[in-house]
Amino acid sequence: MNLGKFIGIPFVNGGRDVRTGLDCWGLAMKVFEAYGVALPDFTVDAFAFEKISELAGKSIMSRQWEEVYAPANKDVPLVVLMRMHPALITHAGVYIGDGRIIHTMESTDSVISKVGRLKNTIVGYYRPC
Repeated sequence: MNLGKFIGIPFVNGGRDVRTGLDCWGLAMKVFEAYGVALPDFTVDAFAFEKISELAGKSIMSRQWEEVYAPANKDVPLVVLMRMHPALITHAGVYIGDGRIIHTMESTDSVISKVGRLKNTIVGYYRPC
């Protein structure tokens, strides 16, 4: 899968359009869409950290997601949930194989990062059920 078209898209709070910008969940939705999988749209402010963490927890507990403990290249794409704020899940990315995650944050356009660089923030890897 060529994900180059998703690199360099500007971060926009609530963004859902690749032409104007995406937030982290908007990017996850678009990457999964490229793989033929529709993710639910959680319309929440990208800086409402407590609400994001609450929604992530509810989604996991309601079994909308299956946790993958040791992702392999055959396990792509996977939602990667991260803690960028102490004790709260506040960020999402997509595991795209080969130890890489595509994500975007306020401080950067969408990028591909190595898992090792983010490993201390990763809560888990999940696939939609």
